[in-house]
Amino acid sequence: MTAHTTTLGRTGITTSRIGLGAWGLANPGSHPAVQVMDEQAVTDLLSTAFDLGITLLDSAEAYDNEELLGRIIRSLDNAPRDLIVSTKFGHGKGFSGAQIRESVERSLAAFQIDSIPVFMLHDPRGDADLEEIYGRDGALPELRRLQDEGLVGSVGVATGTLPPLLAAVDSGEFDVIQFPRLYTLLNQSAKTSGLLERAKEKNIGTILTSPFAGDILATGVRGVAQPRYSFWDAQPEVVAAVAQLQDAADAAGLALPEAAMAYALAEPLIDVVVIGVKTPAELRQDAAMIDRVVDPATLDSLAHAARVDQTYVGGPDYVWPFPMDRMPAELKAKLGL
Repeated sequence: MTAHTTTLGRTGITTSRIGLGAWGLANPGSHPAVQVMDEQAVTDLLSTAFDLGITLLDSAEAYDNEELLGRIIRSLDNAPRDLIVSTKFGHGKGFSGAQIRESVERSLAAFQIDSIPVFMLHDPRGDADLEEIYGRDGALPELRRLQDEGLVGSVGVATGTLPPLLAAVDSGEFDVIQFPRLYTLLNQSAKTSGLLERAKEKNIGTILTSPFAGDILATGVRGVAQPRYSFWDAQPEVVAAVAQLQDAADAAGLALPEAAMAYALAEPLIDVVVIGVKTPAELRQDAAMIDRVVDPATLDSLAHAARVDQTYVGGPDYVWPFPMDRMPAELKAKLGL
């Protein structure tokens, strides 16, 4: 098996169809469900990914692990020469130009590279974030300067909130969008909103992260004391929908994580699917789905088996609750939080 290759939209970057997410790798702030703190275990995962032909590593300053990852990668004989480091900054810390430059400099030093192939703005959510990004002293003008200096290649926006993604696409200023959990068997908002089609009309690269919806499509719900959606305790409506989906996947001869991975990989409007795993065995199992053909009608039937109110899984008006104090009061009340 090799991870196959794709071109990431107008960036012109050729990379693997599957990317490895770094959130859980030696990141003390990640969820225990995906956390791999032992350095040798992280090394084994990276080495396995490279053996499988994976050439995109999705990172972020917020993960607090880039220096370690850079050191491990430099120690591996099988690290690809064409490794694409995709990193990002923001996530509640702000989007000033000064912050972006400092983050870029830290990531360059951590990975000991001359230029970051893909740098994204991490988790903008509302108008205030966008105003800062586009302002005179904001992130976008600084990213242009960093591109002129050769320190950054392509630029993008990474968030699980739809309006900033749509704004980024419509602006024409960004080369890549990344959208966690917005195209899964539970939630197809990235497509039904028109986001993916509008992105492809401008040849903007598209990266889906968390095709397992933050754990629940990897674990299922049978025998699981508290299933998690987006690594939060899943609402009863979501658990019920996944129970129906799991039954339908069984009937189709697919394990639930196999179905989730096949569904993401089958969408031609998505360039790269980024996965997070804890073990080399999980990585091999997920990556093997790139060579497995699943009837499109079966995948469509599975998606219809998991109907749920999109408020609970990230519909068009949903704002991801990180941190909690940024969640609208009415949404908190609806979700009982």
